[in-house]
Amino acid sequence: MAVVPCAEIDMFASSDRSIRYEQYRQLRELGGVVRLREPDVYALTRYDEVKAALADHDTFLSGEGVGFNPDVNRLMRGVTLVSDPPEHDVLRSVVGAGLRPGSVQGRGEEIARKAQGLVAEVVARGAIDGVAELAQAMPMLVIPDYLGLPDRGREHLYEWGQVGNDLLGPVTERTPHNMEMTQRLFAFAHELAANGELAPGSPGAAMLEAAEQGVIPREKCPLLLVDFIGPSLETTAAAIGHLLVVFAERPDQWAALRAEPGLVASTINELLRFETPVRGLTRVAARDTRLGGVTIPQGARVWALFASANRDERKWERADEFDLRRNPRDHLAFGYGAHGCVGHGVARLELHALIHALLDSVERIELTGDPVIAQNTILNTYAEVPVRLVARKAG
Repeated sequence: MAVVPCAEIDMFASSDRSIRYEQYRQLRELGGVVRLREPDVYALTRYDEVKAALADHDTFLSGEGVGFNPDVNRLMRGVTLVSDPPEHDVLRSVVGAGLRPGSVQGRGEEIARKAQGLVAEVVARGAIDGVAELAQAMPMLVIPDYLGLPDRGREHLYEWGQVGNDLLGPVTERTPHNMEMTQRLFAFAHELAANGELAPGSPGAAMLEAAEQGVIPREKCPLLLVDFIGPSLETTAAAIGHLLVVFAERPDQWAALRAEPGLVASTINELLRFETPVRGLTRVAARDTRLGGVTIPQGARVWALFASANRDERKWERADEFDLRRNPRDHLAFGYGAHGCVGHGVARLELHALIHALLDSVERIELTGDPVIAQNTILNTYAEVPVRLVARKAG
């Protein structure tokens, strides 16, 4: 029987991208399944193992929590992300009702107009913080209205989303503040559900209607609102921040995309593969199971490392290079299987609209300072990207 390789690597000591990518590489060299000492978890490091585990929701359970902090896993129990079939299937059908392709595509022209207006504004400003003024601004123009949220509380949405992801990792000095902010998000969601403060015709209102019809228990509504609000903003903002840095550092790739705008869909897939916003989430093994040539024991917590799988040299040639022509449609940035990101269609639509608006207006993207990575256990995202979007010349 093969012995599970072990590693002493502290996967949470740094948020620095280069350090994290080197750690992933070291783990992949050890094996597809590697046991970490602290926290004690079986890390799934290679593409095949991560995808297999995500596809097998009967063996790798989400209902015991998808993070590392037991208190947070208990707090999150009952949201779609932290549930298993058959409950998960009912909850997901409600959450996903307003996010189906037809509903999403119907908002395409509106989202495109918002992207064009935003890009015109930031180009005119000159030097900007690409995170606050573009990466975060774009989803804020789309998601709160799309979900039917009221105007009040919107100024807190990004912080709530960021700290919620950070809480999924092990306890840090940020945990007390993060927990306080997350409890405020839950209180906000309870108020919205209790008061029915969700715009008619929105996914949020549809969720309340599902409760009225008995499809889901009414007490689930605040939890499902957290499902809506939490992941919908910050992960897309993270991708946009990386988009700016990737193309500022690779002007030849931006020129190539300007010459062939038909490569936008491929570019989005490659961006999500190359700079995966969510490092990975955990599961718990329901039974002893063989994966990657080793046995994972029942009850063990397993960490499916999306970001490492998306850089796996066994899956992609030149995995550490950004190539907008690669079109890795089977990347795992949105997860896979029953728990694959239900809102990926909206995220893709936002990215598609924003990139096209940038192509129409921007000659090149220039960094005006060093990007600052955000301190976060689970997210791969920037806190600041000093950048200038140089306008295309008329004619």
